[in-house]
This record gives sequence, C-alpha cells and structure tokens, in this order.
Amino acid sequence: MARRPRDYQLEAARWALERGRAVVCMPTGTGKTLVAALWIRGLLEAGRARRVLVLEPTRFLVEQVARFLREEGLDAAPVHGSLPRGLRAENARRARVVVATPEIVAAEMELFSRLGFDAVVVDECHHTTGQDAYRVVLESLPFRWRLGLTAYVPPSRRATIEDDIGEIRCWSWSDPRLARYIPEWAAEIYEAPFNEAEERLYRLIERRWEEAGGERGARTLLGNALRWLARDGALALRETVERSEKLRRLLEGEPLELLYSPGVRPLHKLEALERALRDHEGFRKAIVFVERVAVAERIAERFPWLEPVLVLGRRRVDPREALERARRRETRLIVATSAGEEGIDLPEADLLVVWSNVASPLRFIQRLGRMLRATPEARGAGPRTAVFLVTPETVDVDSLVDALLEARRAGVHVPVEPGTVEYLWTLSRRRRFLEALEERPMPLDLLARAVGAPREKTEEAVRWLLERGLAVYIYHPALGRVYAAASALERLRRLHPEAFRPDPGVRLTWTLYVDGRRVRSVRDVDRARAEARLRAEMERLGWLSRLQASGTVEAGRGLLRFARLSYSFRVDSLDKLRLVLDNAYTREVLLSPVR
Repeated sequence: MARRPRDYQLEAARWALERGRAVVCMPTGTGKTLVAALWIRGLLEAGRARRVLVLEPTRFLVEQVARFLREEGLDAAPVHGSLPRGLRAENARRARVVVATPEIVAAEMELFSRLGFDAVVVDECHHTTGQDAYRVVLESLPFRWRLGLTAYVPPSRRATIEDDIGEIRCWSWSDPRLARYIPEWAAEIYEAPFNEAEERLYRLIERRWEEAGGERGARTLLGNALRWLARDGALALRETVERSEKLRRLLEGEPLELLYSPGVRPLHKLEALERALRDHEGFRKAIVFVERVAVAERIAERFPWLEPVLVLGRRRVDPREALERARRRETRLIVATSAGEEGIDLPEADLLVVWSNVASPLRFIQRLGRMLRATPEARGAGPRTAVFLVTPETVDVDSLVDALLEARRAGVHVPVEPGTVEYLWTLSRRRRFLEALEERPMPLDLLARAVGAPREKTEEAVRWLLERGLAVYIYHPALGRVYAAASALERLRRLHPEAFRPDPGVRLTWTLYVDGRRVRSVRDVDRARAEARLRAEMERLGWLSRLQASGTVEAGRGLLRFARLSYSFRVDSLDKLRLVLDNAYTREVLLSPVR
C-alpha cells in the first residue's frame, strides 16, 4: 500500500526531478526512501528513464528497500551476493527497478551494462561516494539521471559528491515540517575488519579455546583473549600476556609468535575511528569509550589536533583537572575508560564512539546516557550520533547484538538505520545457527548441541531468523518442530517425507496475521481451496507473519480430535505457503501428541 507523502518529501522529489542530477540531504528518520520512490516513479511514468538501479550498502538494506519500493507500486527486485547466481540474473533482467549492492554490480558489470540502466539512486552517499565499488559502477554505467540520499554531507567530501552525483540541497533538522520525525540521536555501525594476519591469530586462539574442552580455567582465559583481541585490539592482548604467565603458556607457539609479528596491528579499529571522526567532521565534542588505559593513551596520541583529554579513573589522572579540561570549548575529544561511564559527570557530546562493545545492558545504557540526558541547550544544537566500532565475525559482534537486544527489552530505543541489526547478524558468529540449518534441518535441542550454544541463546537466535523469513519450521509426527533454513525447503521435504502427506479429506480453518495483527480468517477449507484463498491474501498483503490452522480431525473408531497448529514465521513466498499447507493437512501431524 502506497504511503501518503509529506509536503517536504514531495518538494524534494520535484526539486530532484527538475535537476536530473541531485543529492537530497535530510536527517535520519524523515523518509528519504519515499523521496527516492517518488523520484523513480516520476522518471518512469514520464518516460524519461527505462530502468533504474538503486545502490544500497548492505544486502539487508537491498531486501528492505526492494520490499518498500514494491509496496509503493514499483516493479522492484533485489540483487545481492546471497542470492543464487541464476536468480540474481533473472531479477536484474526482469525488474524495471533493481536494488543491489555496488559490489555485486561491479562484479557482474558485463550483465548490468547490457540491461540499459539510465538512472541511479545512491543511498548513504556520504559514506560511499569515492569507494572502489561505487566508483566503478558510477563510472562504468551511463546514468543520465542521478539521485543521492544522505543524512549529512561532510564538508571535505562535498565537491566529490557533487562531481559524482549532482547538486546538493539540504532540508534542515530545524525545519518544523521535519522536526517531529527526527529522533534525538542516531546510531551507526562502522566495521573494523581484521587483516589476514589478525584473522589467522583470532582463528588459532579460537581453535585452542575449542580444544580446551572441560578445562574451565583455560577455556575462560582463552575466551577472554578472543574478546580482548576483537574488542580492544592486539595491544590489549599483548598487555595481558605480559602480566599473565598462564595465558602466555596457553598461547605458546604460533599464536604467540603471530601476536608479536609486524603484520598484526596494535589497534585494528584505529582506521575505523579515523573514518568515523572524518565522516562526522562537524562534531563539537566527541567521547570515545574504551576498556584499556593503554588503548586510550594510544588514541589520544593519534589525534593531538582535537586537544584530547583522558578520563581514566582517580589513580591515573586527577579527575577534577581532567573534567575541567574536558569542558573547555577547544577540547573536542574525550577518551574515557569505564571510569567515565558512571560516577563522573562527563560533558555532553554530540558524537559518542564506542570502541569496546560490552554486552552488559547497564553499561550500554549508561554510555548512551551521555546523549539521552542532554540539556535543552544541547538539544537545540541539532541531532547527535552514536557510532559503534565492530570487528566482523567475532565475539565483538555478539556483544553488540546482545546489548542492542537487551536495551530494546529495557525500553531504550536505539535508532539504528533499518536493517542494521539484521546486517550485524551476517557479521556475527551467530550466523552459524543459520549455516547449521542450511546444512541439515533439525529440532531445537539438536541445533543447540550442533552449534554448542545454550538453549536460551538458540531459541533467541531461531526466533530472530523466523521473524525475518530466514528460517522456517514444520511439525513432525515424532520429532515435534523441525527447523530449517528458508533456502533448504527441498532438503526438509526430502529428509522428512512423512511430514508432507496432505489428506484431501481434511478441512481446516486458517487465521492470518501480519505483524501480530489478525487480518483474515478462511473457514473450513480443504487443501486445494486453502492454497487458492491464502495465495490471494498473500498477493494482497505481500507477506504473512503467522498462520494458524485449526480443525476437527477423525482419529479412527468414530473418535474426533480437535487440532491446532501455529506457523509463526514470515511466509513471503509460494514455496513457503505450500510447505505450510502440505504439513498442516497431513493427518499424522494433526493427530500427533508431539508439538
């Protein structure tokens, strides 16, 4: 269902259409994607463009924006590296609007150059303009019409953005038409990946952690080593090794040699921090939270022109003197250890950078409190930003995901960009849950054992996958619920044919839900009529978040049994719908006491 555009969104779309090559700068939360939809529709309906390419930085944003554009009535399809090559090519050829990552377009340039794209939307252009994949796409394809979307234009990149895309116009956060839609602060994720040597070091320590088995002290220490390396950097791990003879023994051999090798950077997150400060170069005062004093000191040394102040606790610095210096106008950078999270009244900042991610919801919320408690004067100075530096595919991502979820449960809204938490999961060790389900469908207890995770964490991970349509489950007559990756539906059918024997004599009533809201009931229908009716509803609604089946089933000898099945996962394709129906209309499943 198309959304009703606000007046400033219409204004922005018309202005961009008049210019042909333009950049719309609007604060986070004000609906830039709808501006893009209006711009695209205007080009297509006027015949000014035949096909439009939309560039998004992550695959989850690709999926989300493609869905958004379809809801706006546009023929949009996603293209990213997680889709099979054949489906990518089919989507790219079929749709008039293709939403893709720049990396996949650059990698398959021969295909895209034949498809006749004459318009492009570059989302998040303040982060991406000038990067290799984006530059390849913008220079290789003959886009006549260009639209950039951004929440902020760094002064040092303004000329590059204008050259690559077009004229920039900003709608101010202080505009009363926009102000009520703008969150008090926004959150962003910056990746700080390991290089090859650091990645090898991490995997070697991880292998020793796995081999430690039941040796609790060693396993705990090696687990901490993984966290120190990924969260804080090799400098922190070296410091601990020099103080702990036991850890030195546990890392003897290649891990220890690699830790002190020239290829391992002392602080692998330093480049990401530099990028974050550069991207938000107009900030007035920034606070960087770290766990280690040595890390804090090295960061302060790296940015002398920001007049940095260290807040390290009473034993390290005089807190009164440090706080007096921190409040000075010329001090633009404060680097604080945990001493700065509570008990010390740090100045308010418009940029908060979390170097060391912690899973503790209390500490997470305390850090965010540096922004959430801002005075009226600070609020009047404009939107504020929290940046989280994260090392992909390590425990560092797990800590951040845990903190975001716990903050949400505690009622603290963290306004990350759409798709951010989803994207973090692809960088997390928790993607192993999905990988395990792709390899073999299984019940929850087996999945927990296969991954080596507690049942509670397994349930949380599976719930997350189900809600986003990445996993499904069926009812098995003997095993209860069996879970599978959404990409492994055929494997699920092949392994458990006894759960897919629909009986044409069974009649069920179906209740349909979208986002927890009941939208329709389809009463007393057989398998064939159920598919026709439910398929029509899916085409109307786009997708379903839950399907509930109920009915009375003959159990033999004249006995009747009432059965109810609930499928609480995103049903967004005909294959998933047929999987549910074939499972639910199986008499053995309906009569089974195992749920």
